[in-house]
Amino acid sequence: MQEIEILRSELDQIHHDMALLFKRRLNAAEAIWKIKKQTQTPVIDLEREKKIIHQFDALAETENLKKAYQAFFKSILNETKIYLKNQHNEIN
Repeated sequence: MQEIEILRSELDQIHHDMALLFKRRLNAAEAIWKIKKQTQTPVIDLEREKKIIHQFDALAETENLKKAYQAFFKSILNETKIYLKNQHNEIN
């Protein structure tokens, strides 16, 4: 059981690091959103999103890992859109 607690502690640290990185990502996305609004550029860039979703496909040793990477980045993109929408009451 001690091994499980050590691994859970490692997961807790990873989650902490991921939360800080996600906050950093949200801040960068918001800065981009503001620039796009000022320049009247469309906020959503589907080609960029596709690139993000597939950027680690080549690193995946298995099809299952590739699908997990893709789902992970889709989730990040979706949560970022929700965050921006809630922050600014709009997104287009």
